[in-house]
Parts: sequence; C-alpha cells; structure tokens
Amino acid sequence: MTDRDLIHALRADGAPSAEAYRRLLDAYGEELFRRCILALGDRDAAHVVLRDTLIVACAHIGRLTEPDRLGEWLHALAEVECVRRRSYDLRLPGERSMPENTGLVPVRILKGMAAPELDGYRAHVAARADRFGHDGFPLGPGDSPTPHGPPLAGSIGLVMLMALVAAVCAGYLLTRTSEAEGPWTGPAGLVGR
Repeated sequence: MTDRDLIHALRADGAPSAEAYRRLLDAYGEELFRRCILALGDRDAAHVVLRDTLIVACAHIGRLTEPDRLGEWLHALAEVECVRRRSYDLRLPGERSMPENTGLVPVRILKGMAAPELDGYRAHVAARADRFGHDGFPLGPGDSPTPHGPPLAGSIGLVMLMALVAAVCAGYLLTRTSEAEGPWTGPAGLVGR
C-alpha cells in the first residue's frame, strides 16, 4: 500500500476504520515506536505516545498537504507528543536509557485507536494537539505560528490599535492641560499654542 492509498483510507468517510488504523500501524508503527523509546527511555510511555501520535494523525490527516511527506509528518507528530509527555511525566528516566524489552505490542495501540469506548479519549487527544503551521506540520509547545498566520497578524493589529488609542489619549490630555494652564512657554520664552 502506498502512502497515498493510506491517506485516502484514513480520510474516507470522515472517521478512519479499524482497518485503516491497522494499516497505518503496520506501515509506520515500528519506526515511530523506536523513535518514542529513544526519546522517552520507557517502553510503556512509548506505547502511550505512539497511540496518541496515531490518534492525532488520524484526526488531523486532512492538514497534510503533501502526501509524499506522510512519514516525515508522522515523525514530527511523534516528536511533539514525546515532548508533551516528557514535560509532565516525572517518572520517565532522565538519562533516557533503552529499556530491556523494546518490542511493539500492536494490540495495545490498536485498542486505544479503535475501541468505541475510547471515543472521548480520542477526541481529547485530537483537540489538545490542534496546533499546526501553514504547511500542515505540528507546532511544538514553544513554537509560534508563522508570521503569515492569523494569530500573529491579530496580535500585531491589536498592538497597533492600542498604540493609536494611547496616542489619541495623550493628545487629548495635552490639549486639556494646555487649555487649563494657558499658553505653553518653551525654551527662550517662546510661546506655543
């Protein structure tokens, strides 16, 4: 199965089928799991992060604009999920040593991805991972949107509006003060109005 076929299966009917989840795990599960183990140093945490990565991938597959970059995109998602996990899980080993058993257990991943009773959990994972750049790749916890994105443009507009309001207020205060005190006398006795 090509990446384009896999993407088509994941985008079909709005919600991927259990078969589409299995195909995604078969195609990329082992390499993503190794990446998670190397980043986290804990097999159980790597299983959870891989599951969450694949949930995010299925929920946001429509953001991937270049199907030929599916593998790269999945690795970027895994990296962001590993950073998120490491930021709050204090039990993870600091030295990130390789655990003794590094085998992927696909059943653990597939159950979390496809079991109907975990719909709420999948919705939570998909919603918390909703920060993507204009290229469809995920933004990390410290990354900011590109300068061309709406969030930054809105911030600049807000700052400009606040500067304009401050200038108008300052002008008003200067006008009111000068009317109350009479003409302003500057250096060398010049009178200003």
